[in-house]
Amino acid sequence: MQLDLSALPTPAELEQYYIPFPDGRPAARIGLRLSLYFRHLGEAELRKSLVRCIEHYLSLAGDRIMLYSFANDRQYRKLKPGQHVDPEKLLAMINPEKEFEFDASAADEGFATHWALSAMSSQIKFREDELGYMLAYLPFTALENAPTRSFTKYFLHLCNVLAVEHAYGGMGWVLPFDLGGHNGALNLPEFAQQAWRFCALDVDDPSGTMLHCRDGIKSINWLTAVSNRLLERVGGADAVARMAGHEIIVHPYSNGSVFQAGANPQIGDSYQGLIPPAYLALGKALKPIRAAYKDTLLHAPTNYGPVPTGESPNKVFTQRWLARFDGG
Repeated sequence: MQLDLSALPTPAELEQYYIPFPDGRPAARIGLRLSLYFRHLGEAELRKSLVRCIEHYLSLAGDRIMLYSFANDRQYRKLKPGQHVDPEKLLAMINPEKEFEFDASAADEGFATHWALSAMSSQIKFREDELGYMLAYLPFTALENAPTRSFTKYFLHLCNVLAVEHAYGGMGWVLPFDLGGHNGALNLPEFAQQAWRFCALDVDDPSGTMLHCRDGIKSINWLTAVSNRLLERVGGADAVARMAGHEIIVHPYSNGSVFQAGANPQIGDSYQGLIPPAYLALGKALKPIRAAYKDTLLHAPTNYGPVPTGESPNKVFTQRWLARFDGG
């Protein structure tokens, strides 16, 4: 299925688009995504807040969730119609002596779905600078009858209660929630091409971001949260706002500031030279605190080049994608 931007797609039309695996399963869809990274992983208060965030998301999903898993589960637990995730098992993860890992999805393994969540808050032994994460997807149509700014308010609420180090919200690619399906989608050459073309659609691999972005942001999205600790390196939120210009809206949260790149989230189309100016302005302003991501996020398209001798095409392409809003 081709994504035709000659006529502005409706939210429902965008939700129908997907990039397939070779066997036809949906590998990547377009939807709303929230990816949040935070510290203080062993603290009970942080874990309580994270459990409440998960419970709230599951309440939004209603009866759609089909599979879920906790740390050390060898296979996903299936829910029958009308069943829900056991709240007692969620509450048990508050104990700092327990591993905190949780996944839930409205589709089988290996299928991209607009209702899926993944969260981790340390595997018992953790370092002070280690990051945990919560990644959640939503369909556009989930907000059809919602009040104005509902998505922004939801993102700000999550940033507040988790006191995030950095976080990203807006339009992006929705990938399978299980590890095999997630990595399989990132490895598809067609996905790399589409990710490069539709440059304002975010891509993330939480396991890589939590490892490589302990002292810097990954990139930007329509909503980009940055902690005060990181903002100090660029003169604070006011300095970023001045450099980025009048299209950037700043929202304070408990541990820093959220920068909003324009009135509405964008798709972008690098093939047509349609790079959202507000995204470019914000990316350039935050470039000094973009982390040195030292691994592969995206696999390069077929025959990608030129690539410097001895360099990995996948790592070169990853760096180019991460720098797409750096401003040259």
